[in-house]
Amino acid sequence: MSTGYSRWGWNHTSNIDWMPPPKPMPMLQFAIKTTALLLVVGLLAYFVGSPNDPPHTTPATLSESSPAAPLAASGPAKTNRDRAICVIRPVGDSGVSGTLHFIKIGDDVEIRGVIEGLTPGKHGFHIHEFGDLSDAKTGKSAGGHFNPTNQPHGRQDAKQRHVGDLGNIEADKDGKANIKIRDNVIELEGANSIIGLSVVIHADADKFTQPVGDAGARVAFGLIGVAASQ
Repeated sequence: MSTGYSRWGWNHTSNIDWMPPPKPMPMLQFAIKTTALLLVVGLLAYFVGSPNDPPHTTPATLSESSPAAPLAASGPAKTNRDRAICVIRPVGDSGVSGTLHFIKIGDDVEIRGVIEGLTPGKHGFHIHEFGDLSDAKTGKSAGGHFNPTNQPHGRQDAKQRHVGDLGNIEADKDGKANIKIRDNVIELEGANSIIGLSVVIHADADKFTQPVGDAGARVAFGLIGVAASQ
């Protein structure tokens, strides 16, 4: 029998053995401390953040006086419709070649360039309705004269003419034609725009007969495209 402590003092006759309060188990203490440590670390990470994270910011509110950020440019670059270019290539084995420039001057379009490899003399010179150069043997893929107003064939200065009727060019004895033609019917934009169409040069002179001038076979052609800004 051991002694015990009662509310009235020591009880030497108690049958209950006295024991000190039990101590927490070592593993339980470790678990509690670890959980508390992880909770603290987690809270610090949330409020402070990782060094690699962007700072926590509040989205700015644009006021009426705040300038808006410029929008990035989108879509194709603005084209220059004051100039066009046409690289002439041979049809068949004609050997005709050259480069033509179309320049907007006031209400007119001026055509400048040099064509080589022609036979001496005059050659029909027209804008045709398609920019299709796939038929390099006959040139017929370029279609007929450009005629959106459905007019009869005529001279360049006629009141009634195809938009594509530009008369003749003339080659010297060396087969070279220096071209400078000014026209107020063809355009580089609008209803009479020639962009995307073709230039066709014929073997013979345009005789201005109907329906297309009887200028013979096609000896060269080229696609008309927008020229780079200069």
